[in-house]
Amino acid sequence: MSENFPEPDLPESDQELETLLKNLQPNPLDFALLRSLEENFEHTSAEHSSQEPETNLKWHRLIPLSLVGALGMLAYASFHYGPHLNSQSKAVVAESTPIQAPAMVSSLEGGQFQPVSAQGFLVNSSSAGLVETEAGPQEKMNLEYRDAYHWHDPETGTSIRYFQPRSEEVIIPLQTD
Repeated sequence: MSENFPEPDLPESDQELETLLKNLQPNPLDFALLRSLEENFEHTSAEHSSQEPETNLKWHRLIPLSLVGALGMLAYASFHYGPHLNSQSKAVVAESTPIQAPAMVSSLEGGQFQPVSAQGFLVNSSSAGLVETEAGPQEKMNLEYRDAYHWHDPETGTSIRYFQPRSEEVIIPLQTD
């Protein structure tokens, strides 16, 4: 402890502490203090109730704005990605189709970009059932590919990779005995 402040009188045993605590008497209620606390409570609750409509008003603004934003994003997505979604759902009937580069490939090959690779990855295959034709029974197979194209510009060191999904419907002749 500090030299300026004397040490408080501490009881030496628990029994002395018990007797000191038993001798404590509560102070009488101060009615003026109670009245000022009630006035402060009423004033605070009045302020809180007057601010509540403003808080609700902000929520009433936020909900329509968020709905307008969500509808705007939906409209943009359907406008921007809608044609791509419709073109992917159409199946191509072919015996075997080589990977055909998109229109972007021809524009890149004519410039300073040099083709590096073109690959097609089979993502999913499923049977679409049997078909009876004049040549006999044949099986339809739905194939989903993800084509990858890669170009490189040696002057600038720029690389471009383009991924495009593709679906094919292949008809496989079945052997009959």
